[in-house]
Amino acid sequence: MPSFDSHHQPDGRLLQSGVKFTVIPETLQSPFKDHFPAYYKGLVRGEPGGFVIHPKFVNNAEKIYNMKVRSDDVWIRTFPRSGTTWTSELVWLIMNDCNFEEAARVPLTVRSPNIDTHYFTNWDDLAPSEIMNARKCRSVEKLEQMPSPRVLQSHLPFQLLPPRLLNTAKVIYVARNPKDAIVSFFYFHKLVKLCYFSGEMEQFVDYFINNQVCWTPYFFSLLDAWGKRNHPNLLILFYEDLKKDLRSQIEKMATFLDKSLTGKQVEQLLDHVSYLNCAGEMADCQTSHFTPEVSRKIDKWIEKNLEGSDLKFVTDLEEYN
Repeated sequence: MPSFDSHHQPDGRLLQSGVKFTVIPETLQSPFKDHFPAYYKGLVRGEPGGFVIHPKFVNNAEKIYNMKVRSDDVWIRTFPRSGTTWTSELVWLIMNDCNFEEAARVPLTVRSPNIDTHYFTNWDDLAPSEIMNARKCRSVEKLEQMPSPRVLQSHLPFQLLPPRLLNTAKVIYVARNPKDAIVSFFYFHKLVKLCYFSGEMEQFVDYFINNQVCWTPYFFSLLDAWGKRNHPNLLILFYEDLKKDLRSQIEKMATFLDKSLTGKQVEQLLDHVSYLNCAGEMADCQTSHFTPEVSRKIDKWIEKNLEGSDLKFVTDLEEYN
């Protein structure tokens, strides 16, 4: 493994966003560095807000903050593994007159790139060449060259995104039941070498709710978006609603985006994205994933973070039936 250096370490300066990032000491020590071997440079936390990310992001944060937002942009914002792929594919097709031929020819990572996964790990040291080549299309410089209308993805909170984003472009935020988000994110860390986690679910839950995993705190970004839910340029969707009645959610997206769909196009969209149901984001919370003690711990964490909020989650898809 490459030796640790300070090349990507934050210098403690206050960014244009008003956020200052510092290294989280525990992420440079055991057991964290043993559980997350890919993060051998540790993780950093930004204040105010407590947002956690790889130190490489800090040196690129102002590129994202100063991106030129276009009036015909659509930005998809989610916590990782919370419907990003599903929603982005639908939105891209709606914005591009259901051009299924182009969607089949060009990968979604090119048509709808994620602006911050470019900076979430030690790509230069760990990624194979084929991933490095694909990653180049996600740099801010490449995003600036994309033709309109752009459909961009991000897991960042509003405070780290261009300040006039919501007043300039359309933003769709997809929220997911936190328990399901934890389960899906755990398996993502088990599968992806670039952020591999060697521990067990119970240990991952502790890292997650203690805000020591990239893109946490979970509720910071979510509650900020929920507080802006009446803004005319913001649409908040729920992952569980997408699963329950995708047709109505497609129609809701089209209305929000000022696009008209024929009945045939809606049917084609439903058929087109059906394969995404097995794409890895679909892990639901099953009792086998958590011990009763861990489940209660998560419930208390959810209750504490939602105190004083009217935001409610479906905690079991059976409640829909």
